[in-house]
Amino acid sequence: MAKTETLHIRVNENVKSNAEETLSRLGISISEAVNMFLCQVELTGGLPFEVKLPVSERTLIRSKEDLYSKLDEADDDIRLGRTSDAKEAICRLREKYDV
Repeated sequence: MAKTETLHIRVNENVKSNAEETLSRLGISISEAVNMFLCQVELTGGLPFEVKLPVSERTLIRSKEDLYSKLDEADDDIRLGRTSDAKEAICRLREKYDV
């Protein structure tokens, strides 16, 4: 397919420089990378990657599956008698996670 259109975009100088360095190691130019990106947008009908805020390192539960896993672990602990006083547990958790 012939390339006949031109894009003019503004980006952060450091981002551009770092991207150029990374892409050159892959053997492609920024122009080729942008073209690949736009082709993927067309093919996927949207952004070709997930857009979301970074997960805080202090987040204990990141998904429904994580929640179910933690609940299963807690249920096992209860059935096996591995329990403690709620106040003691909260104190330990606050110390461990500095909250």
